[in-house]
Amino acid sequence: MKIATIIAGAVIFLLLAIPLAVQVITAFRGPFLPFGVSTAKWSVENFVTLWSLRDDFWAVLGSTAAFVGGSTVLSLLMAFGLAWVTVRTDAPLRRVISVLVVVPFIIPPIVKAQAYLLMLSPESGVLNQLLRLLPGDLVIDPYSFVTMTFIQALTNVTFPYLMIVPILTSMDGSLEESARVSGASWAKTLRRVTLPMLWPGLLGVAVLTFILGLGSLEVPLLFGQESGKSIFALKLWNLISAGAGELPQYGLAAAWGCVFLVITTIAFVIYLRATRNAERRASISGKGFRPTVMKLGAWKIPVMLAIAVFVMLTAVLPLFALFWSAITPYPIAFSFEALVTQTQFGSFGAVLADPEFWASLGRTLVIAGGSATIACVAATVLAYGIARARRTGWTKAVDLFASSSVAIPAVIAGFAMFLTFMVINPVIPLAGTIVALIIAYSYRVSIAYRAGYSATLQIRMELEEAALVSGASPLEGFRRIVAPLLMPTVFAVWIQMFVLGTNEFTLPAFLATPESRPLSVYMYAMISPRSAQLYQPDQGAAMALIFTLLVFAIGYGLQWGVSLFAIGRAKRRNPIPGVGTAEVVPPADPVAPDTRAVAAQDLEERRQLARR
Repeated sequence: MKIATIIAGAVIFLLLAIPLAVQVITAFRGPFLPFGVSTAKWSVENFVTLWSLRDDFWAVLGSTAAFVGGSTVLSLLMAFGLAWVTVRTDAPLRRVISVLVVVPFIIPPIVKAQAYLLMLSPESGVLNQLLRLLPGDLVIDPYSFVTMTFIQALTNVTFPYLMIVPILTSMDGSLEESARVSGASWAKTLRRVTLPMLWPGLLGVAVLTFILGLGSLEVPLLFGQESGKSIFALKLWNLISAGAGELPQYGLAAAWGCVFLVITTIAFVIYLRATRNAERRASISGKGFRPTVMKLGAWKIPVMLAIAVFVMLTAVLPLFALFWSAITPYPIAFSFEALVTQTQFGSFGAVLADPEFWASLGRTLVIAGGSATIACVAATVLAYGIARARRTGWTKAVDLFASSSVAIPAVIAGFAMFLTFMVINPVIPLAGTIVALIIAYSYRVSIAYRAGYSATLQIRMELEEAALVSGASPLEGFRRIVAPLLMPTVFAVWIQMFVLGTNEFTLPAFLATPESRPLSVYMYAMISPRSAQLYQPDQGAAMALIFTLLVFAIGYGLQWGVSLFAIGRAKRRNPIPGVGTAEVVPPADPVAPDTRAVAAQDLEERRQLARR
């Protein structure tokens, strides 16, 4: 078991530490690759260059802070409002609203960005068409910085919503009732009672949403070629995507990455320090916990209208814009005349007949499944070892390191992995391969680690102690007792990471080649005018819709299969007369004892002794 834990820790160390170390070395050994190049030498020239372009430096910092900070604040406000309505009010159709809010989470980010771009097209965009019906001839510029920020906020609402809902659900409403009985207004109760109680959780959501927005490349890449060119993610992309006659500036890009990695690390440390005494704000106890429901009264109609507008902007209009683009040969405004004379459905058939579509789809499934498996296996083994080990400075450091990938934006992780595979390519030729993408996708290992760590703490150690007393080794106890108990959590996390892998665009944007690109990158080539002969916007929109349906079907199909497996397993363990059949127990090994049976018998004897 110690060997397995060490191997799992080494895998996570290679996934996280080595790429970041290569990026830091590249920052001090540029301007190209740090090794294998005659011009590489140790210096601070890249940071000197970075500071010499101080106007550009402060422009990037300011634009990124405005873009990421503004989108984070807007998404948090919308997510908190939606969560409050669905959890703490008597609004009608709350279950339906919660489902509609989660629907955009299934849509891949690059698909959402493309849908918003089509929806906001100045001439043919459906939203601008609707706005022209209002007095004032209002038209939204899709390429303005404000529009980009608002679009980024809309794409990120579901993530903080899913994290805020359980926080609000677990808060005791009697505290707010006491404040109102004492004469406090609704606004004062929110400011003096609700927000202070929710402060640790909301701060964590804000930090994670900020890091998620900082590493997102989809919206800046599609919307920000002009107004958003100073945003960090697009700046990093442009530095390594050199044009004709130019060399990529890997060293300068690595220096930029180090600057923003320090910023995200500081944000992560602030979050850890601010939430270290979060238990002081715990409100759930054994004395009549009850989440209260606030009556909306006259506010019911305005709240429902606001939610309807949100659903229209995040689900209905974007999907309609994609569908309209897929059935028209070129961008035209929607009209009933165009619906009759200009529409055709050949783009869907062309996509389904495209061999590259199926090849990239297969690569997507392999990359997402392989990376999710590596991350879940390594994280679960290490989480068990750390959770069961004695708390020392070393175990605390390993625990923090294994949890640190949430503080690494995807754009920095993608660039660091790109540099790593370029450096080791003369020895281990992995650059541009599917294996490289599987390794890069696995960097989100901390998602599986935190889930496995929490699940392990919920398992009483007496089960493993009984197995050890019965003669089983620690590895055998983990395999026969702990692992089956952890399987539901592992399966749930695997599905989540698999869906994230199928949706991923930022990482393969740095690492993929035409021979290894997943479906998200191939779809971007179909919708980007810079792709020359691959540019076919109608087929790109049709591919986006098919891609969304596939992700939806695969994600929910896996969850349905796991649920059926869990139900069947429960029936086999606890058969109901006349309904299920008892589990067929294989014959016992004549040499090795049945560890689970012996452990259960020993546990029952301990309980009887304790009762006596």
